[in-house]
Amino acid sequence: MARRLYLSTAALIGASAAVAAPPSDAFEARIRPVLVEHCYKCHSAQHKTEKGGLRLDTRERMLQGGESGPAVVPGKPAASRLLKAIRQTGDGPKMPPKGKLPPAVVADFEAWIAAGAPTPSSTAAGSIDPAARKHWAFLPVRDQGFGIDALLLEKLKAAGLSFSPPADRRTLLRRVYFDLVGVPPTWAEVEAFEQDQSPDAFARVVDRLLASPRYGERWGRHWLDTARFADTKDGVLMYGDDRVRPYAYTYRDYVIRAFNEDLPFDRFVHEQLAADLIEPKVEPWRLAAMGFLTLGRMFDNNIYDIIDDRIDTASRALLGLTVSCARCHDHKYDPVPMADYYSLYGVFASSEAPLVPPLIAADRRGPEEFEKKYAAKQREIEEMVDKQYALLAETARTRVGDYLVHVVTTQPDPLESAIYFLSLAPEDLRPPIVARWRHFLAQRAKPDDPVFGPWHDLFALPLDRLAAEAPGVIERWKARPSGQVNPLVIEALAKAALNTRQDVARTYGDLLKRVYEESKAKGPKPDADREQLLAIVAGPDSPSYFPKSHTWKYMSRGEKDGFGGKQTELDRLAVKEPNAPPRAMSLVDSPERYDPRVFVRGNPTRPGAAVPRQFLTVLSGEQRKPFPNGSGRLDLARAITDRANPLTARVIANRVWMHHFGEPLVDTPNDFGLRCAPPAQLALLDHLAATLVADGWSLKKLHRRIVLSVAYQQASFDRPEARSVDADNKLYWRMNRRRLDLEAMRDGMLAAAGRLEERLYGRPVDVVGEVRNSRRTVYGLVDRQSLPNLFRAFDFASPDQSAERRPLTTVPQQALFGMNAPFVHEQAKALAARSAEPGPARRVAKLYRTALLRDPDANEVKVGLAFVEAAAAAKEKSPLGAWEQYAQVLLLTNEFMFVD
Repeated sequence: MARRLYLSTAALIGASAAVAAPPSDAFEARIRPVLVEHCYKCHSAQHKTEKGGLRLDTRERMLQGGESGPAVVPGKPAASRLLKAIRQTGDGPKMPPKGKLPPAVVADFEAWIAAGAPTPSSTAAGSIDPAARKHWAFLPVRDQGFGIDALLLEKLKAAGLSFSPPADRRTLLRRVYFDLVGVPPTWAEVEAFEQDQSPDAFARVVDRLLASPRYGERWGRHWLDTARFADTKDGVLMYGDDRVRPYAYTYRDYVIRAFNEDLPFDRFVHEQLAADLIEPKVEPWRLAAMGFLTLGRMFDNNIYDIIDDRIDTASRALLGLTVSCARCHDHKYDPVPMADYYSLYGVFASSEAPLVPPLIAADRRGPEEFEKKYAAKQREIEEMVDKQYALLAETARTRVGDYLVHVVTTQPDPLESAIYFLSLAPEDLRPPIVARWRHFLAQRAKPDDPVFGPWHDLFALPLDRLAAEAPGVIERWKARPSGQVNPLVIEALAKAALNTRQDVARTYGDLLKRVYEESKAKGPKPDADREQLLAIVAGPDSPSYFPKSHTWKYMSRGEKDGFGGKQTELDRLAVKEPNAPPRAMSLVDSPERYDPRVFVRGNPTRPGAAVPRQFLTVLSGEQRKPFPNGSGRLDLARAITDRANPLTARVIANRVWMHHFGEPLVDTPNDFGLRCAPPAQLALLDHLAATLVADGWSLKKLHRRIVLSVAYQQASFDRPEARSVDADNKLYWRMNRRRLDLEAMRDGMLAAAGRLEERLYGRPVDVVGEVRNSRRTVYGLVDRQSLPNLFRAFDFASPDQSAERRPLTTVPQQALFGMNAPFVHEQAKALAARSAEPGPARRVAKLYRTALLRDPDANEVKVGLAFVEAAAAAKEKSPLGAWEQYAQVLLLTNEFMFVD
């Protein structure tokens, strides 16, 4: 094969003259060898060079092109820059730089492009390297039929190791409580479990915990890390109530409820991506699931970054792939070409958030005065959008001449692709529309275009000869056969005085405007020529077109500020009204589908090759087809959870294992790509993934299988002989000892103090500033812009992007919080009060039982009494009494703060 690829040019000429190969075979026989010999040095991934942003080593990159536009236009040799370059005609680049290709080779390229530029890999497989498909994560899940313990024990024995002895019953019960419900058991529950020696005692505890509503609060919080959940916006200059997303909490509540109901994980995925599209229609509360997509950062309303965030979150959280790395170039490591990124971009670009979030509690209304104000403000917003859209869309069409003149008299401006702080006056041209006209003319101003062909020829004339030679150009176009030129264009140009390029642009603009105005006034009967021009100024592919949902982007500064202010007022109303009915931060399909194009180097002002909305190449079969339904969100969700996709089940199984054992089987839970080495326990991971799917994607059954294993129930103490063989415990010869995370620590203190509130769901609360707030930490307000110091000190997940796992730090602020925080003092007071007993020794014992879930030994009682005596006699003032200080000490012990 390699020898054939490097055939000489002379041999190629001979081959070309011999037999005609099928078009796709011709690529391998006649086209690729020439590219390898003459082009790849400067334009391929193999040599890591992309001069001019152009790569020629895949069909997709040829169609995408470089800085000058597409290199190959299938079926159109005359419009293909690659062919122009190798012909070495005109003012463009001449390739190869040294010498010319033989005419027969050039003819091969022309024939190949005319046939549609087919390549053997341009069908289902795309440009994916076949070797990448052999990466362990992309191979099918294989279950060897053995259980968790058998798979682990096999590798332990091979290393000369064994499981550790079982944990004592008190340790095991505390472990499984914190794992499954995030709070400790009570002393009575510990006593009952220690006394229950029946074989199924632990299994019954597990079943009871999985049925508890506390389970959803614990495991829902794990998912919220992955979903980069926050309760607030991240807009510039947003403070106080204005920064709060009034309905973000409904996504958090949805997640908790879905976990409690053991919603199958595949359905969980479907609802988070496309609850609005599922048939039969879902219950209204399930629409809140789409907060998974909508509750990311706002990026100052930069839609390109918002969609990128959605692609990044969905691909990392659900597939363990960093697809967003392909935004500006093919993924440097993984088999994700830019075309795949923009296929997903098209899915999310075809979806939009409704102006007003839908109600998800149809039978619930807020106070009458609130409802009146809310409805009035909602109408104001809708009316403003309607009026502005009508005005701005009409202005964009009627000022077509101004846009064309601006394009031909100015150089591209970086602001044409920016949407930050645009201070536009009503008379200003809209930069995005200018950028689209530039691109439109670059694509249409070609010698064979019936409308802009004359434009091309006139602009090819030297400026000082334009006036003199323009009539000749027009006469030549007049002589063309019918169908090759639009007669209305020639008529307008013939009547105009064309002295400058501005005159040409203005003539085109006046003609397009006239045709548009006549169409509104029902003037001359529409014919093919008029329809051709009308589509340019008023059709869905016109540079003047924008969807109604994007109206705010085109508003003048005053109107844009007013629109933003009205939206903020609407949110502020809901934030201030505690009984405002819940709404879903959802999406709907846009009225017009967005047909994606690859953005050259990620620049939205430089759209390249068109791509369909479809799933990732590396995870698709040979018959990959575009998503057929609407935006494609539900099709995407189904592709993600398709049993043929080996990633999704592995990714969620890996996350579940991580939260039970403290360490994942795959070290990078959000990245299963080529740089991710096979996990030491791949067979175990596949067993977990396979049984998850076989059990109907039930996470509760997966939990049960894990926590009932010998591996989970073993002790956590160190064994030096085992550590010398496997220092990182990759073989699981013991249970990992873990520090409580923020939620378990705070909730555990509240539980020990007897103050933990068990009410489910609701609006976020201040669990940091309100010292006496006793709600579970999962209901605490997560402020994306200003994460509380307590959250940061205790390694809370960053809500800026999907978090694969939380960091684990040990810093002085953690100890200072335990010693000085008013919250800890409050729990110490409550713990001391509920542990009052008639004798000091009995009181020490009661404190131990309540906080540490065991009886103290004689020495511990002695030390405790001595501490209380010393604290009572101390001259230094303390906000806590002696017994309260002792209760605080117990809450700060490693025994309380860690789970064995």
